[in-house]
This record gives sequence, C-alpha cells and structure tokens, in this order.
Amino acid sequence: MRQCDFCGSDFGDRTCYFCDKHCCTSCMTDDRTRCKRCYIAKRKLGWRIFKKNKVLLGFIAFVWAYTVFPVPFIKGIDPTFYWISLSVAIMIMIPIGLAMFFWSREPPVSDLK
Repeated sequence: MRQCDFCGSDFGDRTCYFCDKHCCTSCMTDDRTRCKRCYIAKRKLGWRIFKKNKVLLGFIAFVWAYTVFPVPFIKGIDPTFYWISLSVAIMIMIPIGLAMFFWSREPPVSDLK
C-alpha cells in the first residue's frame, strides 16, 4: 500500500484521475474519480484527455484511415465514393470528439463500490 499524498495515511490505494496523486478513501469524492482538492478546484483534464485515451484514439485513427485511404486502390469504384467515405469518416469523428470533450469535463461515475 502507498501513503496518501493528502492526509498521510498508509491507505493511499486509490489514484485521482485528474492529478494522478495517491489518495485514501476519505480524501476521494463519493464517485471515486477525483480527490477532494480537484473537486473543489473544479479541475479539468483539458488536453490531458488525449494522453489518457491513447489506445482509444489509436483505434479511432485506424478505423478512420481504413475507411478513407484504401478506397483509391480498389479498381472499378466510382471516384465519388472516395469523397463520400471521407465525409462519413469526418461525421463519425465529430460525435466522438464531442463525447471525449464533455467526458473530460464531467467524467462518468465509477461503478466501483
């Protein structure tokens, strides 16, 4: 077990999602995603959301590249299909980007009890 960075107890087994400091259960909020200092300061992730979700962003980039770039190499397909694929990929990225932005402002409640 680690030591809590806030109160000094030996039960710092949780990590704050926003500041990455070790916390005990008494220094965490009820939803167990952030420490009380980050909750009071209303700290936001900002651009750190990209760092924390590297795997998800990599998967989205792979799917986007797979849907857009193989199209010109397939023979016999109408060239307008390329522009349709590009527009659909961009339209898929808009809600995913908005979801990541709003989840960084108010993260989902943890189901750990």
